[in-house]
Amino acid sequence: MPGVLTPATVEGLQVEIGCGLRPRLPLSEALFVDVSATACAKLRRAGARVIRASLDALPFASGTVSHLYLFDILEHVGDDREAGRELARVSAADGWLVLSTPLHGHRWDAFDHLAGHARRYEPRALVELLDGFGFTFDGFAHFGMRPRSALLARIGGYCLVHWPRTAFRFQESLLRLAQRGARPLPLRHVGVEEFLLQVANADGAVTAWRRRRAD
Repeated sequence: MPGVLTPATVEGLQVEIGCGLRPRLPLSEALFVDVSATACAKLRRAGARVIRASLDALPFASGTVSHLYLFDILEHVGDDREAGRELARVSAADGWLVLSTPLHGHRWDAFDHLAGHARRYEPRALVELLDGFGFTFDGFAHFGMRPRSALLARIGGYCLVHWPRTAFRFQESLLRLAQRGARPLPLRHVGVEEFLLQVANADGAVTAWRRRRAD
């Protein structure tokens, strides 16, 4: 997916979690966290600052990260409440959280299983989950990883089952080519009810959240 226009002027620590070999943020502007030793090594060789760690044990002191980015990560996590708790712990007061997730459980199909998704999020459930950890919804942009063509999705699924390494390599090449000319997604700053209305038929979305100050 393309990058996302930064919600605000970046000041402080900017972290992308679970970037793998396709970070969305510029290598010179962020710190990257990934659980894969291979991905970390390759990113370091490319000049990035990288820490090997998992989402459930982030290597940051409480309240120190001003911008957190997770693209296509939360739906893979077994315990998303523990993940939300850890994101809230490290997020600075008034800090930003930007993440992308697939939406609507009724849209679950073989693509989700092959992609390793643990769930698809009902939009209101996503709002309630993050609101419970002190994040206030700020805006969104439509986004989905699944091919729009049902035929293309079936062909991709067949290839992933029978030739997984070749299929993933081909997918990575296509995504890199697509990203070269892609413009950053602009976020629509709307309220929760407008967000729920506009994503009623969406396959996925990028959402932006603001960490509330403690009372």
